[in-house]
Amino acid sequence: MKKYTNLIVIGVILVGIAVFLIYKNVNFNDVLMSFGYYDQKISVVNTGDMHGHICYDNETGGYYTLDQVDIMMGMPLVKYYIDKVKKDNENTLVLDSGDMFHGTNEANIEKAKGVVEAVNLMGYDAMTMGNHDFDFGIDRALEFKTVLNFPIICANVLRDGKPVYEEYRIVEIGGVKVALFGTVEKHALTDTNSRDHKGVVVEDPIITAQRIIPKLKEQSDVIIYISHNGDEIDREIVEKVDGIDLVLCGHHHFLYEKPDKINNSYLVEAGGYTTHVGLADLYLKDGKVKKCTWRVFNTRDNSKADPEVQKVADKYEALAKEAGKEVVGKAAVKLNGMRSDLRFKETNLADLLADAMREAGKADIALMNGGGIRESIPEGDITLYKIGKVLPFTNSLVTIELKGEDIYKCLERGIMQYPNSGANGGFLQVSGITFSFDASKTAGERVVSVKTLDGKELDKNKIYKVATNDYLYNGGDGYEEMVDAKLLYKGELLKDVLAKYIKEKGTVAPKEEGRISVVNERYK
Repeated sequence: MKKYTNLIVIGVILVGIAVFLIYKNVNFNDVLMSFGYYDQKISVVNTGDMHGHICYDNETGGYYTLDQVDIMMGMPLVKYYIDKVKKDNENTLVLDSGDMFHGTNEANIEKAKGVVEAVNLMGYDAMTMGNHDFDFGIDRALEFKTVLNFPIICANVLRDGKPVYEEYRIVEIGGVKVALFGTVEKHALTDTNSRDHKGVVVEDPIITAQRIIPKLKEQSDVIIYISHNGDEIDREIVEKVDGIDLVLCGHHHFLYEKPDKINNSYLVEAGGYTTHVGLADLYLKDGKVKKCTWRVFNTRDNSKADPEVQKVADKYEALAKEAGKEVVGKAAVKLNGMRSDLRFKETNLADLLADAMREAGKADIALMNGGGIRESIPEGDITLYKIGKVLPFTNSLVTIELKGEDIYKCLERGIMQYPNSGANGGFLQVSGITFSFDASKTAGERVVSVKTLDGKELDKNKIYKVATNDYLYNGGDGYEEMVDAKLLYKGELLKDVLAKYIKEKGTVAPKEEGRISVVNERYK
């Protein structure tokens, strides 16, 4: 009897394993389609917030997505996944949710010339603009539409009331009419380093969607929204506007592991910095979307990289590393540039940079937006190339005069979204002051105390010299308090300021000093 019992147990275990393997490896929606339950499957490969990451990089110092991924695949591996999906399903669209062109040493060469070369080889069908796609200036942002071999679809960027890019495009795929529609977040121009927008304005994407989606419903079977709004705005849009089947979210670098369904719309997001590629499969019946599945892919196997795109990556990586090969100093500890930390609390790298800014700007105080710092620096030699990875944006040091009262307002603005670290690029890192805030209080009324280096409370009526960057001085991240401030000094790029400071020190080992403290973290 015992013998038979053992056989039964083994049989149950084997059946369980078989069921598990079938569950893990069999796509039941494809099975249903093979039996005629669905009429059609359209695959949508999605990238977003690539920020110029042409190259494979496994030395990121702790950039994060949902699961603390520290590998940036680069565009050659993204191309591998694009080709793989297309091989499995000829009815495939490849779409990017913006912030494609700016954000690395390689991308900064000739204003994203290498990025354009790479993505033109990758088989994209369309993209929308991201706010950082304007960072090389309006002229370059407009030029992108003439140098790409696929369209930019971005309906809410206007000049003289007329769209600068295509508002939408209707394509036929597998006999299905698919409308591609895109927008960028409404602060895209103030969230760049420029005051001269040459008559270009950005319409509220909610208004744009309300204006255009009804037209698309009449002309198409499926509507795909390529968004760089931030998913909180996307959620508001699909609550207000019916008819959107799929929203490819961008801007916050969130990594969705499954689609989020609101009403009849599916929302997904594929992370950022090429850490992942997303795949949405739309299953149709009678010409309408009945089901959406979502998967994300990544790999550390760089042998799978597309050879043609790899040639482009190698070319621009060599140029960037040659330009940045100089060793300027040494880090005795890891310098923390994790996105989730910089937008939430003090870090030793932010302290180091803010101190460098205050010294170079001959200022009393330094204020630096955490979102301007993009990577960590590992322990060891510090090259100009590594500093360029930390500070990829073309932001320069400025020193301005600010009244103490306006400094309080700036600090309040920086913590308005606390504890949301994903979207809060305006969280301020500081030098020359310490401040505490009460997270349980209403946004705008949270700052408890601001003290100068001598331990005295910051005087709201006194004028202080404040070192910051021209992005914030131009009103970036909504810092209107700085826009009309008196400009005392315009200096070098922040990356050069930091490089010189480290060179003077030789070896750096900054510690977090308690410059920012929080009480009553009720909302954490």
